Amino acid sequence: MIEHRDRARGRAFIAAVIASASFAFVAAQDGPVAAMFRDDLKREQALGGSFLPIELPAGAATPLHIYLSAGDLARAFDTATFRPDAAIVPTNVGLVVTAASPSTQRVLIERVQKVPRVMADLQDQIAERRKQAGSGGDGSVLQIGVDAFFAQLPRNAGASGAGAFPRLVCLIATDFPTGGSVDRRELFSQDRVRKGVAACLSALDAAGASSVMLPLLGAASAETQAKDPVFEGQRLLKECRHLNSAAGIALGIHDFVPGRRALREIGIVQWNQEISQMFSGSRLAQTAYRLYAEQIKQAVSKGIAGQKTTAVDVGGNCSATFGA
Repeated sequence: MIEHRDRARGRAFIAAVIASASFAFVAAQDGPVAAMFRDDLKREQALGGSFLPIELPAGAATPLHIYLSAGDLARAFDTATFRPDAAIVPTNVGLVVTAASPSTQRVLIERVQKVPRVMADLQDQIAERRKQAGSGGDGSVLQIGVDAFFAQLPRNAGASGAGAFPRLVCLIATDFPTGGSVDRRELFSQDRVRKGVAACLSALDAAGASSVMLPLLGAASAETQAKDPVFEGQRLLKECRHLNSAAGIALGIHDFVPGRRALREIGIVQWNQEISQMFSGSRLAQTAYRLYAEQIKQAVSKGIAGQKTTAVDVGGNCSATFGA
């Protein structure tokens, strides 16, 4: 993204202060989110700018540690030492967990399906939610961004450790069962996403979760998009959507924090493969990556402080995405 040099330098300084004040405590943390953060930081050295640990409030007896990183959510599920108590995962408005959209949902469901009794129990919990809420004429149960669905995997506490997935999950609708929400950017405003994230964190905290991981939500950019033919496939559009998602998530964390009880770690995982693809190639691409990494860290820092990210914060770009 293009930005005035003096503004970029100022923000780089602020990001450096945050990082230097924060990275020191990471080595001392023993939770699964911190463990994966440390491991990914070693594995993804080329994406080092995408890592940011935050302690909130700094110096507290039982602070909340927030980790922004580049990695793969699947590793958090498949590796026992990285597996959190809970995960926030995108779903669709119909709570059709076996649907193709959104694609990140499959990271969870493919693993749950390997344990049929847990999958059956999840489907029972979904059926109960449908019955309680009723569904719209189009079969929708959740509103995109706003509504959340909490589930235990499974409800029988004695069956914990049943498979390669967290014991608690909260699903936020980010798509329709057949896809297509990428054309409906008004559904992804930061204020909508923050509601869903805050609701999920509150539900998981109330259930006793001490660690939570989640990917970026509603940040997808389909290969073809009828209503945005000019920018589709370009890096700038993807940057804007990632920034918007990170900002909404951070705002949700801000809204959740005052009522926090059990939660100690939150990991926001940016998919490493997508970032690498966005910024592969020339030195110019690497320069763009460094600026983008700085901007997404600033978006998270602002959101946690309760401030929305606007086009002004990114050199006048992303007005269409942020204005949704």
